[in-house]
Formats: sequence, C-alpha cells, structure tokens
Amino acid sequence: MKLSNLLSTLDSQIPIAAVDVLSPDEATIIQWLTTEASSKLSSPVFFWNLGVSTLEQCLIAADGGLVFKPVAEYKRPPQADPLLFVFDYIANFSADGIFILGDIHSFIGKNSPSLSWEVVSKVKNLSHRLKPTDKRIVLLGQNIQLHESLVRLIPYCEIPLPGVEQILLHKLIGT
Repeated sequence: MKLSNLLSTLDSQIPIAAVDVLSPDEATIIQWLTTEASSKLSSPVFFWNLGVSTLEQCLIAADGGLVFKPVAEYKRPPQADPLLFVFDYIANFSADGIFILGDIHSFIGKNSPSLSWEVVSKVKNLSHRLKPTDKRIVLLGQNIQLHESLVRLIPYCEIPLPGVEQILLHKLIGT
C-alpha cells in the first residue's frame, strides 16, 4: 500500500493500517493525516504512544502547524496496562475517529522479544470489531514487522527516506 492510498484504506472496511516511517519526522505524517482526515473523511485524529501516556487530539493550528490537545475523558487508572487500556478505550469510544498509535509494533512484531500475545489478540479483536464502525487505527513507527497472524489483517505502507532530489528541492524552496 502507498501512503496516498492510506485514506481510501481507512475509509473502507479495513479498520487497522500500519505506516512504517523510515524518516525521523513522524510529525509530518501525523500532520498530513490530520489535515487529510479532517477535510476528506470529516474525522478527528487522535495520537497515543507510551511516552505520551494520554490520548491527544491532533489539530491543525491557524498557522498550519500541528497541535496536540489532551482528551479530558481519557483517564487511565494507574494500575491499568497503558496499551491494553487504550485499545479498550478505542473499542468503547462513542464517536468516530482515527487513532494513531505510535511505536507499539514491538508488542505485535515478528520475532520481537517484547511480543505480547494479549496485545496481538486485542489487535485481532479490534480488527474485527471496528469494521462496522468509523473508528480506525493507524500503527505508526519505524521498522515495523508485524507478527504473522496480523500480516493479512493489517495493510502496510513504508515511507522511505527522502532522495537527494527531494532534499535539494526542499533546500531550494526553503521548507
């Protein structure tokens, strides 16, 4: 799958997709997805990773920059596993949305030392339960290698490092 097809994938009955970002600038992908999902799918975008430890809504500021606003209703009990809690939160979320989950692939990755069968099962269950809804999940990270049991359920795209031409073009136009 190409990044340009990600929106149509999310707009279809495919509830989970993975985006492997080889460039260190994941924020650019989050910003692009937030802009595109808002205009083309009329859907809010949310971001979560273990480092943030809360769910944040992604918004585009007046100047075009990316802004993260904590979701006040997201209240994880201290004893709850953060990853399992966010999965349950998404499953029970009462509205539509695209949920970007950053860097969880080590828990669902092929041959990963931190592979969690409980997490793999949750992802499989969400894949089936979110189909009839307008809730979608995007797994975002670097060097994603999904476990065999998830490969057929989750379409995958890779954002390569920019080529020399792209870098020179960005320098020329000043971005």
